[in-house]
Amino acid sequence: MNGQPCRTAFKNNTLTSIDPVANAIQGLYPQPNTPGLANNYFFVSLAPNPSTRIFGRLDYDVTPQNRLTLGITQRDNKANYVNEYPCPIGCQDDDVADFAVQLSDAWSPSSRLVNEFRFGFNRQGNWFVPDSVGEDFPQKFGIKYSKANILPDISIWVGVGSCCDGIYANANWIGVGNSFEPSDVLTLIWGKHIIHAGGEVLIYDNNTTPWGNMQSGKFSFGGVYTQATPTSVESGFGYADFLQGEVEGWSANNQPEAGARQKSPQLFVQDDIKVRPNLTLNLGLRYQIQGGWSEVHGYEGTFDTTIMNTASGTMGAMWFAGANHRDQLQANIYDVFLPRVGLAWSPRSNMVLRGGFGLYTYNWNAHVYGGGMGFGSNQYGSAWDQTNGVIPLVSLSGDGSNLPYLSASKSPTAYNGQRVSYDPYHTPVAKTMQWSLGMQREFRHGIHGEVAYVASDGMDLSFPHDINQIPLSMLSPNDNPTGRPYPQFEGIGGDTFNAHSNYHSLQLQAQKRFASGWSFSGNYTWSHFLNNQYSSGWGGRGGAQPYQNGYDLHANYASSNSDIRHMLKGSGAYELPFGKGKLFLNKNAALDQVIGGWQLYGTLVAQTGTPFTVNDGGTNESYSQAGAWWPNLVGNPNVAHKSIYG
Repeated sequence: MNGQPCRTAFKNNTLTSIDPVANAIQGLYPQPNTPGLANNYFFVSLAPNPSTRIFGRLDYDVTPQNRLTLGITQRDNKANYVNEYPCPIGCQDDDVADFAVQLSDAWSPSSRLVNEFRFGFNRQGNWFVPDSVGEDFPQKFGIKYSKANILPDISIWVGVGSCCDGIYANANWIGVGNSFEPSDVLTLIWGKHIIHAGGEVLIYDNNTTPWGNMQSGKFSFGGVYTQATPTSVESGFGYADFLQGEVEGWSANNQPEAGARQKSPQLFVQDDIKVRPNLTLNLGLRYQIQGGWSEVHGYEGTFDTTIMNTASGTMGAMWFAGANHRDQLQANIYDVFLPRVGLAWSPRSNMVLRGGFGLYTYNWNAHVYGGGMGFGSNQYGSAWDQTNGVIPLVSLSGDGSNLPYLSASKSPTAYNGQRVSYDPYHTPVAKTMQWSLGMQREFRHGIHGEVAYVASDGMDLSFPHDINQIPLSMLSPNDNPTGRPYPQFEGIGGDTFNAHSNYHSLQLQAQKRFASGWSFSGNYTWSHFLNNQYSSGWGGRGGAQPYQNGYDLHANYASSNSDIRHMLKGSGAYELPFGKGKLFLNKNAALDQVIGGWQLYGTLVAQTGTPFTVNDGGTNESYSQAGAWWPNLVGNPNVAHKSIYG
């Protein structure tokens, strides 16, 4: 019809046959237990979540000048999570365990000299295992091209009368992080100087798998093979496609545990100088070596712009550990110097002026800087119907011989034509300059106040984006794969670590210690936080990380997701004047037991909201092949009546 294939409707809307694998899988759906044709199954799941905790501390004086301290904390949280299906379908055993040890040896050979050695060990372990692992579900269903012995994931979506939740195994994941932190600090009192000098070595192990690293296969059914024509969207039925075994999309990824390793030695010296009785100057310098991430088995790989791709004859291919005379994702950095200076000056007995400046950095965490861990050890593949809903990608009961499934490979060209990740070898160390100037003053009646200017400026921060986005100069009215900088690949998700941020604030605080039956504390902050991108690691972001043009960071520079322009907080306590020793009802002991000793407490928190970036959630029709799509501003963005009620 009109040049498009047109399907004949099933007689009486009844399927004439059902795929045998689909028939076996649909047996997992429980029978209805409430009336009706829809929403006819009710289930209440129990979710026991027991947790045990152990704390311990030991102090031992070897001599009057030498004390040993040992502290231990431990937590174990085991649980089994279930859903509406009978276990082991979709059920998962979780075990989260933490263990921390802190050992210190403080030795004071004289009244002017103290040495403290510390050793810290922290372990956070997460073991998430689906109940269906090893239960032979693919074999029981008759799936001939299963890639792991775990329940397959079935996604049924779109279509008239969409009816059914998908069937899924739940995610297999192991994440065990260990940190070892030996350190030693020497403190010397010498005249007007208090000198601190020492060093530490930060040693990190991150033994983990990708989330969902064990997959039999992910199968998608979108109703495209039971719709009348390719353009009559949503006239089909996803569950009917499933029953016929006509798969629209498929993927599988299986990857072993990777053991990431990193070391960062650090040295520091600090001198607190009592220049005058009312003036103290602080000078300090920290030096550190930022080590790159490596992997104990050589399971690491990433896209590298400097490697020739022999298959395409262009620059840009995959790097794996051992190639190009390197075995780390990032090069070690040996020139990290972090100076600090501060002062405290008391021009009057009730007034102190404080100020300081420092250059700071943070360690390269595995979530942001370890994207290439495990790559090259994984077996994976993915495919989607390229016929616009005319011919199914594969049959559930077929042999899957047409599906691309790449075995673990360390060939620089093995991943041509696919999406890959990018970790720049010469990654810069992110630095933040912080400075402040404030004045504290004590007033009568135990009230003291503070006014301060606090600011920071960050550089070389994380800017995650697709480095294979089609540049503005190469955009065309249609898809143009050759416009990519590296056309031999699809998306290249990575990070260029060139983002910038700055923060400026005015902070006011007033406090009254508890006296005469009352106390209060209040503070107000005006601030403005701007950046190119929200660069916090996984779990700490204040929102999404959208961008439109990965080549123009300045166009992405705006108020941060965490920008709170005004914040007011306060608390207070008032002791009621009733009972013994108070102004009222103070002579009856029995009455004092009822009304005496009461206090009123109150808190106040008022703040402005955080901004967000408006972008089009639909298809990016700029044909840039990556990034979000900003809408054009066509009117006044300022709302006359800022209320959630309109």
